[in-house]
Amino acid sequence: MLKLFNRNKKTLFDCLYNQYSEQLFLLILRYVVSHFDAEEVLQRGFIKVYEGLGQFKFHNNKATLAWLNRIMVNESLMFLREQKRLSASYEDHLSEPEIIQHPDVESELAYESCLMLVRNLPDGYRTVFNLYVIEGYSHKEISEMLKVSESASRSQLTRARSLLKEQLKSTHYEIEHV
Repeated sequence: MLKLFNRNKKTLFDCLYNQYSEQLFLLILRYVVSHFDAEEVLQRGFIKVYEGLGQFKFHNNKATLAWLNRIMVNESLMFLREQKRLSASYEDHLSEPEIIQHPDVESELAYESCLMLVRNLPDGYRTVFNLYVIEGYSHKEISEMLKVSESASRSQLTRARSLLKEQLKSTHYEIEHV
């Protein structure tokens, strides 16, 4: 990729898109449930990538992926805010969503089933769960990203975990740590 970096911007962009677009699409789907919306976010994200290539400095593939992930997570959050699906008032979001049954779970919960359970969470719960559990952000970082208090972030995570536990119980899957 370093050789491509020394070439033109379009060649580097094409390489980044071809190498990472599928992985980034799956990342976006953890935040944005609809495939159609996820494609929109991916498109917006890659526009930001293209615009940022002038300042981009290639160090290694891991650093490149981290840079791309950051852009896509930020674009996902912006999209949810635009759709008014990620409210700034997390404290007011106290209603419990309906639990969705998943009869396809037998003795072992498959990755796709886990992903589906997370995707069925309300937007605020899902966003905080993804940022904290999967992406590894702290509550302080999440509060800054979402413009909410740290306690609101912790509360959303607690509610997300509780709802996931309830959903898992409804599928008769026993789990101690969610």
